[in-house]
Amino acid sequence: MIWNQVVLWLGLYTVEILLVLGAMCLGLVFFCLYLLTAIRSLKKRYLLLMQGHGDVNIEELLNHYGGMISGCLEKQKAFELRLAEIERQLALSITGVGLVRFNAFQETGGDLSFSLALLDSHENGVVLTSIFGREDSRFYGKPVREGQSTYLLSEEEKQALAEARQRMAL
Repeated sequence: MIWNQVVLWLGLYTVEILLVLGAMCLGLVFFCLYLLTAIRSLKKRYLLLMQGHGDVNIEELLNHYGGMISGCLEKQKAFELRLAEIERQLALSITGVGLVRFNAFQETGGDLSFSLALLDSHENGVVLTSIFGREDSRFYGKPVREGQSTYLLSEEEKQALAEARQRMAL
């Protein structure tokens, strides 16, 4: 029964239905033509982009620069490792120096004797003392660990050690 009504309705409005369907087909044809021109334009731009300028295209440039970036990252890692090694070595190098000159004996002229303290950043090192006399000269070395020596230090040696610690703080 419904089917009969649909057939009757189609018979009455056949011309109008065909006109609407024809207009829709024509609209779809124009829309397809618009899409084809847009695709053609995009394809031209894509090919121009990929061709690049001269003999090199974009893909080759991107690959080249990607390789350069990888090389730079490898060099950076090597530099970081080298920097860590240098910093480790620097911590063990002499960073504090203290020198005190003094006159060990009354009969000698001038401050010809000295105490020299050499410390690393952990306050490890040595105190060297030279005592100059008319008849002979003596040279002593005393180890220092964490700012202290296991040997008894003279006033001049303590002064040199304090000066070396002070210069480390600068």
